[in-house]
Amino acid sequence: MKIFPKKTILLISVILIILISNVTQAAFTEPTTAPSSSDQDFPQNILGANNNNNDFDSTNVTANNDGSLIERLEYIITSLSSLWTKVGNLLYYN
Repeated sequence: MKIFPKKTILLISVILIILISNVTQAAFTEPTTAPSSSDQDFPQNILGANNNNNDFDSTNVTANNDGSLIERLEYIITSLSSLWTKVGNLLYYN
């Protein structure tokens, strides 16, 4: 039987404590069945189901170039749309 030095045992103990204490929980309840067979459309799921009718409400998302993915997308859309002016059916580059 190999005897480990106290520093090695301490290091292993600290690593195990860090690994055990960093277990996180999801912000929402995951579907209990396989994703392909479950209803993926619930209000907390920003990606939604693969259709045009999803429960996630993005009306309060604001443009932020340092924010979440959806905030960055809103920032890109806002920035690009400010480059164009629409008159009737025509688009003009500003």
